[in-house]
Amino acid sequence: MEVADPMNPSDMLDYTLGQLDDPAREQAEAEIARDPQLAVTIERLSRSIHRLLDDGEEIEVPAGLAARTVTFVVEHDRVEAGRRRSILEFAPRMVPFRWADVAVAASIFFASLLTLVPALQRSKDRMDQAGCGFNLQQLGIGLAQYAALHGQYPHAPADQPGAASGTFAVTLQDSGMLRDVTTLDCPCNGKHPLSRPMPHLKELQGAAPESLRETLPWDYAYHTGYRRPQGAAGPVPAMLTSRIPLLADQPAHVRGRILDGNSPNHGLRGQNVLYSDIHVQWHNDRRVGPFDLDMFLNEDHHPAPGLNVHDAVLVPSLCPYGGW
Repeated sequence: MEVADPMNPSDMLDYTLGQLDDPAREQAEAEIARDPQLAVTIERLSRSIHRLLDDGEEIEVPAGLAARTVTFVVEHDRVEAGRRRSILEFAPRMVPFRWADVAVAASIFFASLLTLVPALQRSKDRMDQAGCGFNLQQLGIGLAQYAALHGQYPHAPADQPGAASGTFAVTLQDSGMLRDVTTLDCPCNGKHPLSRPMPHLKELQGAAPESLRETLPWDYAYHTGYRRPQGAAGPVPAMLTSRIPLLADQPAHVRGRILDGNSPNHGLRGQNVLYSDIHVQWHNDRRVGPFDLDMFLNEDHHPAPGLNVHDAVLVPSLCPYGGW
């Protein structure tokens, strides 16, 4: 059997920027899942690219730079004067000044700015999406490992039926399948709420909703499961062959109500969605399939478990598994 070539630096850069086509991307994701060291390298590359964006840092000019530059130019001109005549000797001593030339130059300058600014913004938006997608893929690897071991994805513990959906991350951490909690923070919304260590599941039992706001401030919405034919809600099983949405940029919500529109993580432009095959896809709206028109609400238009296996509902971390 032919063995695929390992990822080289060029492949890593293309993958981080989201430039690989589906076959190459799937091969890269499979290799990242097999190689923890490669996953760390890709994560560092993604964060390094983010740091290349303008962060407003000012560069301190060395003392005496202007004087040294003038001295260098004067000395260079003196040496060159003895070798050849400057083209400036053939130019007229006075260039006629015309306001029309200034107007043309100014028009070209401003037209260039109008073209450049949107292009820079689009490039930054793509980088933001790629960084968020990388976080979701890292979480997807942990979810896949948990599902392979337990036969289902994380869900409310038996002794905590009213647990918030954000405890999926605590379950992964307690199982040793979440080592970097910063992946729970979308790098695009400018917020970094992870200010203290994550608790254990036992410490969350009976926790008040207000305390959960500080304890589970994740930026991603998690699959709350779906109802079985007998009516009981349960987790997403790992043996499903179809591609199931598991995580996404969380929707805007207030007082137990999901607001209209896309996720605020990306300025309401859309949301990244992680599927059970560890593939991340960008969605411009809340539809995730022909039978699921809203990833944040079930078929009864509630942030609660889906009514069937095709009704995926991704809820914010503070929402209980049973729904609001």
